[in-house]
Amino acid sequence: MGDRPRQTEASASRARATAAARANLFRSQLTRRPTVSSTASVETLRLDVDVLSDTSEIVVRNQKGEVELADPPALSVEQQQQQQQQTEHHLETEREKQRVADAVKHHAASQSSVTGQSETVCLELLEAVRAELRAKVNALAEDNWMFEPEDETRG
Repeated sequence: MGDRPRQTEASASRARATAAARANLFRSQLTRRPTVSSTASVETLRLDVDVLSDTSEIVVRNQKGEVELADPPALSVEQQQQQQQQTEHHLETEREKQRVADAVKHHAASQSSVTGQSETVCLELLEAVRAELRAKVNALAEDNWMFEPEDETRG
């Protein structure tokens, strides 16, 4: 009987500690906001967004409270070369796209002018595609043994 009051006191202190830990868990994430008065203008009210961000960078502000952006750092020689290569690659890709578009236009123009020849060419291409597909089907049929279940013999 003497142990019972001690157990309830210990469990009560644990419950208080747990409740305090839960309360402190979310309290650190709350931020204070300025009280809004009826005469306050929109320019004077500013939410501090930097408090909520995860970065710890120092942000320089001017007297009006606006963020001052400094000049971007100069690129190193490697970065300049990499940027130049990317630009050249982009230009080459654009040139290739233009060449393909020109070829399609040329093909469409030649196809409309020569319909008799284009039909035979289309039939030849169609037959070549069919032959290629037949060859692929045959290759898959030969490889089909890999997907069949193995026969297990018990000894």
